Amino acid sequence: MTTRAAPGQALSVPVALTVEAVSHRYTALAHDTPGLVSFSLQAGSRGLLLGPNGSGKSTLLRRIVGLLAGPGDIRVADTLVAARSLSDIRRQVGFLWQNPDDALLLPTVSDDVAFGPLNDGHPIDTARAVAVYWLERLGIARLAQRLVRELSLGEKQLVSLAGVLARRPGLLLLDEPTSFLDGQARARLTAILSELPTTMLLVSHEPEVWLGGTGGWAVVATLGPAASPLAR
Repeated sequence: MTTRAAPGQALSVPVALTVEAVSHRYTALAHDTPGLVSFSLQAGSRGLLLGPNGSGKSTLLRRIVGLLAGPGDIRVADTLVAARSLSDIRRQVGFLWQNPDDALLLPTVSDDVAFGPLNDGHPIDTARAVAVYWLERLGIARLAQRLVRELSLGEKQLVSLAGVLARRPGLLLLDEPTSFLDGQARARLTAILSELPTTMLLVSHEPEVWLGGTGGWAVVATLGPAASPLAR
């Protein structure tokens, strides 16, 4: 007899990521941010993206999810990121913004977390069950009926992450996910991420938090103005 996973517990299918000769130039700048960079992540692996402020880390994440366009090729699984493929890309990729206020759309926590599954076509009961599951998993079930505007930045960050995970992405892009969290919430988040099968690319100024543990993290690129591609 096969046991069905409860809503929210079904695992995502991890997908590979390939970044080839990508750079980006903003019109107000005289150099590329990021400079030329290439790397790849196998399905289910976890990569760290490092570099100083202004080196283009967040820009690269936006390129991967198709919010910006520019030179170079990016593939999620076998799909080239391009205007015609964006709907497919965004079904496979979850993006946690550095500032959670950029991602939270609805007035209450439970409605915001359920919004992604609803938008993906799931029935409302399923979407709400998925929201409950991830709020509990992240230790913030007590916030379910709270108004988003009343939350602290750390609480907003965890709510935003719950909304991203509720869509079961095969590739998870995380832009400084622990920047607003206290020590206890940070430890819980790192433990949860280590248990997920999802392919992950994470921006951090604190690589020591991720390296050397059991999470399998490795640096895939260190960005800087006009940076050279790193070895895969």
